[in-house]
Amino acid sequence: MSLLRRPAKPRPTFRPLAVAEVDPVAEHAVSIGFDVSGMPEFLDYRAGQYVTLRALVGGEDVRQSYSIWVPPSRARREGIIRVAAAAVQGGRMSPWLANEVEVGETMGVLPPMGTFTLDEDDRPRHHVGVVGGSGITPVLAITAAALEQNPESTVTLVVANRTRASTVLGAEVAALAEASGGRLHVEHVLSRESVDGVRHGRIDPAVLTEVVEEVRNEPGGVAGVDDWWLCGPEGLIVDVEDWLGTQGVAPEHIHRERFTSTGPVDPVEPARSPASSD
Repeated sequence: MSLLRRPAKPRPTFRPLAVAEVDPVAEHAVSIGFDVSGMPEFLDYRAGQYVTLRALVGGEDVRQSYSIWVPPSRARREGIIRVAAAAVQGGRMSPWLANEVEVGETMGVLPPMGTFTLDEDDRPRHHVGVVGGSGITPVLAITAAALEQNPESTVTLVVANRTRASTVLGAEVAALAEASGGRLHVEHVLSRESVDGVRHGRIDPAVLTEVVEEVRNEPGGVAGVDDWWLCGPEGLIVDVEDWLGTQGVAPEHIHRERFTSTGPVDPVEPARSPASSD
């Protein structure tokens, strides 16, 4: 009797993709779009996933992961996936992307991957995203997709940055909130700039409690949140996750992805962790 073994799933390979767009999205940060029309391996992704870029930078072969910030529906409609990169002092790839890459540049790109993703449950839900800096990128895609899933779903975003100018994809967030008809509420928190009507300082339990209760217009608003999306520096995620534990929020309702200064770190695939290269 012969034993049949399932063929191994082929490992994803880098595909050469040309840069179709380079647009500023914050101080020292750009959105980079790749034309992937007719390429299902790049269009059939889930909101929250990332791609890994590979390029020759200063004579060095550099690889780095960046989250896709547009929802799958928009990517399929326009045939373009978009990532955002903010220049990091001392980095290898991010300053090159933010300052030197031009339309027509060709890079190697792996198909989307990652487990920080919106599920297919289309019940009306209330989502809360708590993000720091470039951690907005996957959560913006998740937010847009969640609003599309059910016309009664709502989203609250608490977004921490140093200043208004450094707020990555701030205009895109504002545009999505405007188009949502009130279903998306955005609360900005700035640590190094004081602006009338904007919270100053850092995200902490008091801020989160106030924001959630204001949006839901009822006490105990934390208990009414269906899904929490945490993305940003490790310290921010740990603090928020610890606080959610004290509020009795079950772990299955908390989704987290740690960002280094440049991109997502997927614990399932450490070999491709952006922590190893920038």
